[in-house]
Amino acid sequence: MNIDANAEIYHINKEYRIVSLKGNKCSLFFKNKQNVLRATLEGCEKILSNILINNDKELTELEKGYLLSFIRAKKYALSKETADVLGVSIIQYEDGREEYVSPRLLLKRIAAGLNFAKVYVSHLKAYQLEIPADCRNVTYNLNKADIVKLFIGENCSVNIDLRDNDFIESLVVKDKFAGSLNLSRTSIESIFIGNNCRCNLTLSDSKKCPNLQIADVCSGNINIINSCLYAFSLGYYCYADIMLSNNVVKKEIAIGDAFRGGLYAINQSTDLLKVGGDCKGWIKMNNQTPNSGIKTVNIGDDFAGNINLSGDNSVKNIICGNKNGGKIIASYATALERVNIGKYFNGNLDLAASSVNEIYIEYGASGKVAVKGCRNLKVLQASIDNDLYIDGDVKSVDAFSGENHINYYFEDIKFNWRQLPFYKRIYRSFAKRSQV
Repeated sequence: MNIDANAEIYHINKEYRIVSLKGNKCSLFFKNKQNVLRATLEGCEKILSNILINNDKELTELEKGYLLSFIRAKKYALSKETADVLGVSIIQYEDGREEYVSPRLLLKRIAAGLNFAKVYVSHLKAYQLEIPADCRNVTYNLNKADIVKLFIGENCSVNIDLRDNDFIESLVVKDKFAGSLNLSRTSIESIFIGNNCRCNLTLSDSKKCPNLQIADVCSGNINIINSCLYAFSLGYYCYADIMLSNNVVKKEIAIGDAFRGGLYAINQSTDLLKVGGDCKGWIKMNNQTPNSGIKTVNIGDDFAGNINLSGDNSVKNIICGNKNGGKIIASYATALERVNIGKYFNGNLDLAASSVNEIYIEYGASGKVAVKGCRNLKVLQASIDNDLYIDGDVKSVDAFSGENHINYYFEDIKFNWRQLPFYKRIYRSFAKRSQV
């Protein structure tokens, strides 16, 4: 049966034609001059949703070009799937116009500076893709782009979707970026985000362990889930909200000075969380796995924020710098062993019912320390001239005055007498005899 007898025919040229059956407005047939069906175009209301290739024989580049000329002439719209088959990318402008461009033309459009557009990138192969500075309100779908490096210039307002991209290895974002970055399920190895960026970053189920560096004055939302990182560092005066969940960080998590944001960390496997000086933000940690969680929390000077480790099962050491006026809650922390607090402490340290063994507080302290229910506590050391308020129900069994310090012992400690100065040995021996 010759279907052309009951059809409308559009002759592209002498070699090819488009056939449309009467009564069937949702299928177009692409045929050559030998009347061989090369492809079926499916779609209604001027939107081509799919192209079925006859006998699974790929269209030649020439045939794709003929189809595109027909689509443009008849003002059909393409779905992403259709664009993939034809090897073109889609640029949708703010006024609703769509442009279907080859990889070569797409690179020219991007280099010229796209603004107020949505771009679906298909069949693009380039070692580096550079988005120039000052691009405004552009969304790039780069799921299928074969690019190794992505470079985003200064002062760009763009949204980047790289989900499931198997090629990307490096991302560099220059200063004053505003937008979103989705890097989930990629093999990316290096991420750098510049200064003064308002960035919503999502990284989940990473395939490799990238090094993530975010420079100074960063805001936005950072979500890293079920991923591996080589290291994570955040610069000065950042006020981003950070969510870390079920990640492995090989080196450390480093939060820069003057942190003003929030960090919520669940089940992070790394040795060290480092918080810079002058922190006024908040940090909440909850590591449920004692063998793989964060081991040490190191807090810089002039801390005035809030760190909540209540119920944590992995942190063993808390180290805090000088002039700590903030609040550290480590009640019911089941793995905690040692706490070191620097000079001029005037904050609030809640260690109630934790497993802490040793607490060391340097001179000038005037804050509050809660040690109720600390059944594993062995020693609390503070300077002689301290003005501490210690809230506890564990009775010390002994006290020993060292040089500028007084040690309270909560179990019988066997001293190595040879390590004490001579006069200390006499004082100690006399004190023991006087108790008889």
